[in-house]
Amino acid sequence: MLIREGILFDAADLDESKRIHKRANNYCWKEQKLFFKTLLVPKPEERLSVVKQMHEDLGHFGEQRTLVKIRRRYFWHNRTTDVKIVIKGCQQCQLVKSSRSIQSGDEQLKSIPICDLFHRVALYTAGPLPEIRSGNKYILVAIDHYSKWCEAKAVADHGAKTAARILEDDIICRFGVPKFILTDNGGEWAVEFDVMCRDYAIQHQRTAPQWPQCNGMAERMIKTIKHGITMLATAPANTDCWDEQLAKVLFGYRCGIQASTKFSPFMILTGRTPCLQADNYLQALTAETLIAKTDDGGGIEEAAAQFLQKVELIGSIHNNVLCNVEQAQKQQKKVYATRRGKHLFEGLVTGQTMVKMKKPGKRKALSASWEGPYQFVGHTDGKGNLDFEEGCRLCIIQDGEGHQWERSRRDLQIFHVPLD
Repeated sequence: MLIREGILFDAADLDESKRIHKRANNYCWKEQKLFFKTLLVPKPEERLSVVKQMHEDLGHFGEQRTLVKIRRRYFWHNRTTDVKIVIKGCQQCQLVKSSRSIQSGDEQLKSIPICDLFHRVALYTAGPLPEIRSGNKYILVAIDHYSKWCEAKAVADHGAKTAARILEDDIICRFGVPKFILTDNGGEWAVEFDVMCRDYAIQHQRTAPQWPQCNGMAERMIKTIKHGITMLATAPANTDCWDEQLAKVLFGYRCGIQASTKFSPFMILTGRTPCLQADNYLQALTAETLIAKTDDGGGIEEAAAQFLQKVELIGSIHNNVLCNVEQAQKQQKKVYATRRGKHLFEGLVTGQTMVKMKKPGKRKALSASWEGPYQFVGHTDGKGNLDFEEGCRLCIIQDGEGHQWERSRRDLQIFHVPLD
C-alpha cells in the first residue's frame, strides 16, 4: 500500500515508520509490477516457478549458475534458499546426476598453466551414443583451457579425418591457431589429424596412458553435455534427435559463471552478458537498444567512447581471469591433498527418507543413471534380519507397490521429493 499510494497505516512507532519508508525508497511500482531498483520482484507464489523456468532454460545446470542469472534479473529475499529448493527437488537432475565423492591417492595434483585465449585447446570424443535419424552417434568436444569456451559437434564417425576437419572449421577458422592441442591416445588423433597439426605448427600433446585425468577438463565437459542432452531428450519429440539439443546445452554452459575464472565463457570472449528469454520479458537494455540510442543521439564520439570502455572492460576481465584461475588451482591442490574419498550416507529415517537406486548392469548411453524414488525401510545384516545400526552397509528399500529389495548403501543416494 505504501509503494502504490504513498500511505502508511498503523505504524508501530516513529522508528518503525522511518525504517519502512527507508526500505520503500528502493522499490517502485510500474505497470502493475513491483521493482526493486531495476530488478523485477515476482509475486511470492510465482518465485519458485521463476527459478524452475530459469533452471530449465539454462539446460539444468547447478545452483551457482542458476542463482547468478536470477540475481541479475529478479529480486526477493531468500533467493538462494528458493534456488536450492527447486534444484534439489528437480527430478530430472536427480535421476541423471550423482554426487559421489572421488577417491584420491597420495600424488600431488599438478595444474596445467594457462596463458591466453585458445593458447591450449583440449579435445575429446564421446560415443557411440544412440544412433538417430541424422546418423550421428558421436560427439566431438573442444574446450579452451583459458576461457572454458566449448565447441561441440555431433558426427556420424570419429575418424581422424573428421577430427581434423572439425579442428580446422570450428576452432582454427573461428578463433585462430592454438599453440597446443591436448588429446588422449585414441586413433582419431593420428594420421590426418597429426598432419594438420604439423601444417599449422601446432604442438600436439597426448595424455599419459596411466594418467588420462590430464585431459579431465574435456572429459568433464563431455559429462556435462551428456547430462544436459539426456534431460532435454526425455521429451517424446526429442528422443530420436538428441543432436538438436546440443546447441541449447552449450548455450546454457557458456552463460554460466565458471568456478575457476569467476566469469562466464560468454563474458570473457565478448565482454558482455548474453540476452536471455527473461531479459526480453523484463524489457532489459540490450545491445540493439544501445545501438539504436547511439544512432539517434550522440553520434560517432559517443560510439567511440563506448567502444573504448568495452576494450578497457575486456582487459580488466582478462587480468582478473589469470588471478582467479591461479587461486583456484591452489585451492584444488589443497583439496586434492586432503580428500579421502569416503562416501557419507547419513540422515536415513526409517519410513520417511526417500532414496534413488543406481541402475544395475551396463546402462545405455544418454539414459538416466538412477531410478526411483524408493522408500528407505531399514538396514539389514544381509540375512533378511533388520539391524538398525548405522554401520550396516546393506539397506532395504521399498517401491510404491510394497516390493522390497536389499541394496548396498554404495548404490543409493538421498532423493529429494520434487516440488508440486
